[in-house]
Amino acid sequence: MYHPNLVLTLVEVTAATVRRGDLLEIGQREFKVDHAQNMPGGGKRVYFDTGEAFLMCTGTRLFAMRPVQPAGRV
Repeated sequence: MYHPNLVLTLVEVTAATVRRGDLLEIGQREFKVDHAQNMPGGGKRVYFDTGEAFLMCTGTRLFAMRPVQPAGRV
């Protein structure tokens, strides 16, 4: 659950841009990114809060919901 002052926005993510807190939809399931580990060749092994992992290769592109704090909100 996110803080009520945060808004989720849709962004395209790659191995280079995925970050902690992103919500990825894979196979009609939603996964929250817990942390990620750089892999040789530019890929990233992404670990979810469920304990599952996903390997993002350099060419992988996914859509994610990313929490952002709107300007002007405290």
